[in-house]
Amino acid sequence: MRPFIKFLLALASLGFLGGLFVLGLIVSISFDLPQINTLADYNPPIPSRIYSKDGELLLELAKERREIARFEEFPKRIVNAFLAAEDDNFYNHSGVDYIGIARAMVKNIKAGRIVQGASTITQQVAKSLLLSSERTYTRKIKDLLLAKKIEDKFTKEEILFLYLNQVYLGGGYYGVKAAFKGYFDKELTEATIAESALIAGLLVAPGRYSPYVNPQYAKTRQKYVLKRMFDTGKISKEEYESALAEDIRMKSREPNLMKAGYFTDWIRQRLLEEYGEEEFLTGGYEVTTTLDWSLQKKAEDEVLEGVKAIDKRQGFKGPIETWEDEDQVKENLIKQRKEIYEESSYHFTFKADGTTQPEYEYQEGEIENALIYEKEEFAQSKGKWKNYLEIGINPNDEFLKLVEVGKNYNAMVTRVSDSQRMIYVSLAGVKGMIPYEHFRWAHERNITEERHYWSYVTRPETILKKGDVVNVKVLGAPRSVFKYLHSDFRKRLKDEQTLETFKKQQFFLMALDQEPDAQGALLAISPHTGEIISMVGGSDFAKSQFNRAVQSNRQPGSAFKPLLYAVGLENGFTPSSMLLDSPQALGGVDDSLSWKPRNYDGKFKGEMSFRRALETSRNIPTIRLTQDVGVSKIINFVERIKVDADLPKDLSVSLGSFGINLLDLVKTYAIFPNGGKKVKIKSVLSVKDRYGDLVDFEKKDKIKEVIEASELELAENDEIKKGPDSLEDISGEEAVGEKELDSEQTPEEKINPFLASLDEDQVYDPRLAYLMTNLLKGVVENGTGRGARSIGSYIGGKTGTTNNYVDAWFLGFSSKVVTGVWTGFDDNQTLGWGETGAKSALPIWKNYMELGIKKYGETDFPIPGGIVNVAINPETGKLASSGSTKSFMEAFVEGTEPGAAKDTFEEPSEDFSDSFLEDEEYYISQ
Repeated sequence: MRPFIKFLLALASLGFLGGLFVLGLIVSISFDLPQINTLADYNPPIPSRIYSKDGELLLELAKERREIARFEEFPKRIVNAFLAAEDDNFYNHSGVDYIGIARAMVKNIKAGRIVQGASTITQQVAKSLLLSSERTYTRKIKDLLLAKKIEDKFTKEEILFLYLNQVYLGGGYYGVKAAFKGYFDKELTEATIAESALIAGLLVAPGRYSPYVNPQYAKTRQKYVLKRMFDTGKISKEEYESALAEDIRMKSREPNLMKAGYFTDWIRQRLLEEYGEEEFLTGGYEVTTTLDWSLQKKAEDEVLEGVKAIDKRQGFKGPIETWEDEDQVKENLIKQRKEIYEESSYHFTFKADGTTQPEYEYQEGEIENALIYEKEEFAQSKGKWKNYLEIGINPNDEFLKLVEVGKNYNAMVTRVSDSQRMIYVSLAGVKGMIPYEHFRWAHERNITEERHYWSYVTRPETILKKGDVVNVKVLGAPRSVFKYLHSDFRKRLKDEQTLETFKKQQFFLMALDQEPDAQGALLAISPHTGEIISMVGGSDFAKSQFNRAVQSNRQPGSAFKPLLYAVGLENGFTPSSMLLDSPQALGGVDDSLSWKPRNYDGKFKGEMSFRRALETSRNIPTIRLTQDVGVSKIINFVERIKVDADLPKDLSVSLGSFGINLLDLVKTYAIFPNGGKKVKIKSVLSVKDRYGDLVDFEKKDKIKEVIEASELELAENDEIKKGPDSLEDISGEEAVGEKELDSEQTPEEKINPFLASLDEDQVYDPRLAYLMTNLLKGVVENGTGRGARSIGSYIGGKTGTTNNYVDAWFLGFSSKVVTGVWTGFDDNQTLGWGETGAKSALPIWKNYMELGIKKYGETDFPIPGGIVNVAINPETGKLASSGSTKSFMEAFVEGTEPGAAKDTFEEPSEDFSDSFLEDEEYYISQ
C-alpha cells in the first residue's frame, strides 16, 4: 500500500502545486487586465458624412461602417435571434456559462472536432473591445476574468448595447443597425424574424455564411438560428414556419457612393488634411457644405450637354465598331441585354430554398424571340413599300421598362434610309429611331482654327451602315415613326394599307450622340457670402478626377477685361470716356518684342466710348487703356483683391495672356455685385463631431489671413500715394506714348479719392463697383453677352476667348449668384473656328442661371450714394443735346459726369499721335 499512498500523496502535491501555479497565473494575469471603465465611454469608430446645404448626403467616409443604436431601438426579435445564436443562457449566467462550456465539450468530443463554442456574449464583448484576437490560453483566461468584471460593473442591457453595436457582420458593416441598412435597406423596426435570424447567423463567419457568396450555407445557418429561437421559446411554431418559408429581399449593390464628385472630393481632401485621415474616418464628423444640390445637378447636366454640343460642331467621329455577321449580332445583343439587366438590379431575392433570384434576369430565348417577332411582322405586312419598312418594338417585351429616357446607350444600326432621312437602331433587341434633326450634325470631323463651314447631313447613308455600333441618347418613349419620316417620303405613301403599316410601327425616339473630347467647368458662388453654390470640374468625374474649376490655370483672354476697365475707372476714366480703335504697333517691356494686336473681327471702329469698347470687347482700345493706366496699377489691383495669378509685367496683360483658375476669376467678378467688398470663398458651413458639437475648420487659412493682413495694408498705403497719371512700366522703361516730364518740373502729388477709404474688406470703391455692374449689364444687353439677356433684366457678364479658340469663357452675375463657365481641351488644342465664349460657354451659363435666378430671385443692383445719371450722346461721350434721339442715360460717380469740374483727379490725356498707324501702313507692317 505504501507505494500507492506515496503515489496519491505525490499526485495531491502535484495537484496542489498546479493549483497554486494556476492561481498565481490568474492573479498575475488579473494585474495585467485592461481597465473596463473605458466601456462606459463607448466611442467606436463611426463614419463621417459630408452633406449639401439642403441635406443631401454627398459622401460617407469610414474605416468601419457603423451606426450606433440605443438598446431601446433594437426590437425583441433581433435581440432574441442573437441570444439564440450565441448565448441563450445570457440572462442566467454572470459572465461565464459553465454549463455551456460543459455542453460544448461534450458535443465537440462526440463530433471529433470543434462544432460549438462556449464563449458568452459578455466574453465576446471583452475580447472585441478590450483584448486582441490572439489564440492563447492567456487570452482565454483574460476573457473569463474580464467577463466577470464586466458583469459586476454593467447591466445586461448595457452589455447587449455594446455587443449589438460592435459586432462585425460582413460586407464592411459593423453593428446590427448598419447591417440591416446595408443588406436590406431597412431600419431596425422593419426587421422580420427571418431577416433577424439571417443577420445573427452571419456573426460566427460572415464570409462563409454570406448569402452573396454561399447562399446555401447562409440558408443552413439561418435555419439553425431559427430552430434555436423556436427551441428556446423565443418564437412560436407559426412564426418559426413562416420565417422558414419567407423570401428575403436584399440589396444587390450600393448606389453611387459619391455625389457632386469634383466638389465633394475637393472638400474631402481638405478635411483629411485638416483633421488627419485616421481621425476623420473614425470620428463620426458631420460636415454641412454650402453646395446647393438641386442646382448642382443642373450644373453637371449643363456642362455635359454643353461640351457635347461643342463636340458635335467639331464633327462625327464615326461608328464605335461594326458587327459583321448574324452570329456576332445575336451574341452582342444578348450580352448587352444581360449587362442592362445587371445594372438595373439593385436588389435580389434570397429565397426560402437557399437560392437567389436577381431583380431582373435574362431568360433564354429573349433575343431569339425578338428576332422571330420582327420576321413574322414583316411577313404579314403588305404593300409595294414593304422593302422600306422597318419593324418596330414588340410591345410584350418586358425589357422595354428598363430603357431609361435621358440615358445614353450603345446601339446597333439596323437600317439607314436617305429617302426617309432616318436611322434605325437596336438597343439590346429593342428598336429605336434617329430622325433627321437628331443626326444632321454628324458632318465630317474637322477641328481647326481656320475659317470653315459645314452643312447639315441630309443623307445618313453617307455616314453609317447596317451593323455599325453608335452611341445614342434616348429622348422619348415609344411612338409612331410616321410623323418623323421625311415629308417627301410620307407623300409617296398613298395607299391606306401602306399608311397603316408604317403608322403601326413604334420606336423609342433617340438621338445620335458621342463621347465628347472637349472639357468644361462651372463654378457658382454667392457674391455676398462667398458660399460655393455649385462646382463642376469636368464633364465626367468617373472618367477624369482632374478638377478644372480649381486645379487648371487657363488664359482668361477677354474675360479679364472687366478688371482692366475697373482699374481705368479708378484712374480718371469714366463710362463716357472716349477710346480709339485704330491700327496700332506697341512695344513690350523688351525692345525686341514687337507685336501687332488686332480685334477679333480684324476691323477697326475708330473712336468709341469706354462703355462700348467693353461691350463689344475691342482689343485695341483695351490695350490703349492699359497703356494709359499703367501695368503696375493693374498688378497692384489684382494683388489688392487677393487674386492668385502671376500677371505678365507688360501690355500683354491687357489680352489675358496669363494663367488663372475659374475659382479665382469668379471670386474677382463677385466684387462688383458685392459693392466692392472682397469675397472670401466659403465651402463648409459647419463641422460637428460625433456629439453634435461644432468644431473649427480651416484653422490654417485663418492664421494665414492674419499674417497677410499687414502685408495688404502696406501695399494699399503704397498704392494710395501714387499719382493718378502714372504710366509706370515695371522694368522702369517708359510706356509707349507716355509724355516726358520736364526735368525741372516736379509733379504735384495727388491722392486718388477712389483709393483713400479702402481697407482689408472694402477693396474697391462701392460707387465704382456699381458702375462696373452697370457696364457689364450693357455687355449682356448690347454686347458680346447678349445671348444671355433673355433670362433676366438685371444680369451682367463678360465673354472671353483666347487666341486660336483655345479657351472659351463666360463670367456673369445677378445680384444673388455669380457664375463662371470655361470650356476647352486639356491639351490646349483649338476648339475650332468660331468657338468663342459666346458660342461655347455662354449657353451652359445661361441654362444654369435660369434655374439659379428662379430659385434665388432677381433684383437690380443697389445704388450707393454719390451716383448720378446723366443723358449723354453715346457716340461722343458728351452731354446729349436737348431733344436728341441718340441720348443714353449713363451712371457716373458724382463730380465725374461730363460738364462737372474735376479739381482733384484729372482724366488722363488721350494723345494717340505717337502710337497709331494708318490702316494701309498697319497691313504693310504686318
